[in-house]
Amino acid sequence: MPEGNPIKAGKVHVIKVGTSTILTNDQNGGEKANLANLARLVEVIAKLKSDGEQVILVSSGAVGMGCLKLGLKERPKGPGAKQAMAAAGQSRLMRLYEDLFQVVNIQVAQMLISREDFSDKLRFTSVRTTMLELLRLGVVPIVNENDSLAATHVAKFGDNDTMAAMLAALIEADWLFLATDVDFLYSGNPKTDASAKPIHMVEDVASLQIGGLDSSSSAWGTGGMATKLVAASIAVCAGCHCGLVNGAEPERIIKVLSGCKDGGTRFVARASPDIKAAVMHGRWILALPLAGTLSLDADGYKSVLGNRNLMAQSIVKVAGSFQEDQAVSLTYNGIEIARALVRCMSTTLDQALRERKSARNLSELPDFSQELQAAGIYLEAYRAWRQGSHKGAKGEMTSDQLREEPGTNAVTRLSVVAWAGDVVRTAVGANESHTAKVGKRARSMSPTTSKNSRSRLMYEASLGV
Repeated sequence: MPEGNPIKAGKVHVIKVGTSTILTNDQNGGEKANLANLARLVEVIAKLKSDGEQVILVSSGAVGMGCLKLGLKERPKGPGAKQAMAAAGQSRLMRLYEDLFQVVNIQVAQMLISREDFSDKLRFTSVRTTMLELLRLGVVPIVNENDSLAATHVAKFGDNDTMAAMLAALIEADWLFLATDVDFLYSGNPKTDASAKPIHMVEDVASLQIGGLDSSSSAWGTGGMATKLVAASIAVCAGCHCGLVNGAEPERIIKVLSGCKDGGTRFVARASPDIKAAVMHGRWILALPLAGTLSLDADGYKSVLGNRNLMAQSIVKVAGSFQEDQAVSLTYNGIEIARALVRCMSTTLDQALRERKSARNLSELPDFSQELQAAGIYLEAYRAWRQGSHKGAKGEMTSDQLREEPGTNAVTRLSVVAWAGDVVRTAVGANESHTAKVGKRARSMSPTTSKNSRSRLMYEASLGV
């Protein structure tokens, strides 16, 4: 998107603000609600609404507000304590928003969701339907993660950044704005690197090479710049522009929308072709929490970019623990190229990789069978040794069988790791050179699972996804 090109009215914007935007230091060295900053944020949202645009506000800060409400000087340790703070603080946070939005005559609604709401397609569709109905009614949804019911932790590694990106993909938003405590994305950490330069526009998130991204200056928040880059990558793949702005100056959102390069860093939307082709199914996969990572070889990389099924023999490394039909990241040379639903467990893939490696090592052993046979030496012990056993066995492998493609049995059992229709390509830059050559192919079906696959597609069609 060229600079100076304003955004037309009637768009949907998701604005995510963090704890550093909501809280500020008081005179006694503690924390207090930043009422002045929140009032300016509300005025910006009111301005967007008056221009005919729709806004969804994703707000962190429940745990921090709970600590203020209960008079705690520091964030408590332990999942149970954090959940209690979130429960106590969420009502205070919503009361604050209710009062501020009432001044500008805007109605708000609270939605507490979790990443599990994105894992189930029925719940995923329900969140979308509710959100769109609230927007139709002119209400501003205020969304937060359901921290008080978190099973083992609260707001892991800045989940609200990722959740905001998931919502942007879910409702097909035009813009996602992530509030932070700096004016731009920089080439380094500006607080420790004086030579760090601002980055005004990013066209390829995967190509960024920036150090010092893990820190967060807020004692009450959990996110950092790294989580915001992950969120930005999700949004742009879903066809949503992303803006990184300073939360202390909410007016920068208006500047970014007007095309002013000094408003903040803009990430240009480059929608994955699978998002357009698969409609809501692709958006659902993109929004799913990742359970693991699969590293691919060159053939796997070509298969993904060519819209073909991902085969087991193309997997070179498995990371994480996942079950069938969970989402994983597909990487090549350390860079994510796609996300996919897998049709096997991580343990099964691990076992196949071990068997393939063992077979490859075995086939690479020098075979002296012909020489020994010519010398009249009994070959049973030698063949047993090549099979890893000290005893002979019926049906022992010949030298020709040992030289077959390594891991044939394990790979045959797995065959397809992910159907082409369950893969959403995220390396959009690489995809563009292949899109003109290869059209989207229909989802492949295994003869043994075609009935289930067709039933699944009919079920998705009944949901309108």
